[in-house]
Amino acid sequence: MKFLPTSFRLSRKLLIIAAGVLVLTGASGAAAIFVGRDVLLGPSTEMVSGAACTTVTTVRLEQDGQQWLRKYVRSDATDGEVRVKTALRVAGAVSNAEDADLYQIILIDAAGPEYRADMRGRAIGAEVLFARDPSAVPGMSAPFVARYTDGVPAANGEFYGERKELSLDEIKTIVTAMKERTDCIDPNAVETAASGHGEAKEEGGHGAEGEHAAAEGTHEVASSGH
Repeated sequence: MKFLPTSFRLSRKLLIIAAGVLVLTGASGAAAIFVGRDVLLGPSTEMVSGAACTTVTTVRLEQDGQQWLRKYVRSDATDGEVRVKTALRVAGAVSNAEDADLYQIILIDAAGPEYRADMRGRAIGAEVLFARDPSAVPGMSAPFVARYTDGVPAANGEFYGERKELSLDEIKTIVTAMKERTDCIDPNAVETAASGHGEAKEEGGHGAEGEHAAAEGTHEVASSGH
């Protein structure tokens, strides 16, 4: 008796592969080949809470008596939705650890620019702004703004895809579903802890360089309408 029509009969090679997976991983592993692993095991942590990332620098700005905090991070996530979920996760982690009126997370690709002055325009793969009191921040009409550039980055880390902005309902759904709420890895903090030196380092640079960075950052936020 034929259990499958001829047009749906599996090839001998595929049956051998499935049998091998069944022996090595059990029925769930073999079923995942035909059904899809996400259906059986659920979405990956990356698809729910975003990808791993590394802190580039954090800059604090004072604007009209307010404290604005901008954090630049790197990630090798190639999916646009994963990038914006990463930025949302980091925004939550930073807002829980730092006090500010406006939080801005800028995510660039792992192959993106080295200098902060170049981390703008097409170098930005995702961006999130968060304010607990949006009415107090010029240009903010809602607590969250989350946007990203769809598509994979180019070899130089630039993004040329469609720019998308999430609705508040989409942001709420993403944040509520997150299982992990960790910040990015800060290589400078790890290095300082490992060396055993407790020398304080001013965020955003030292001396004249730090003042220039703060002035530049203020101009960037103001020009973006936030």
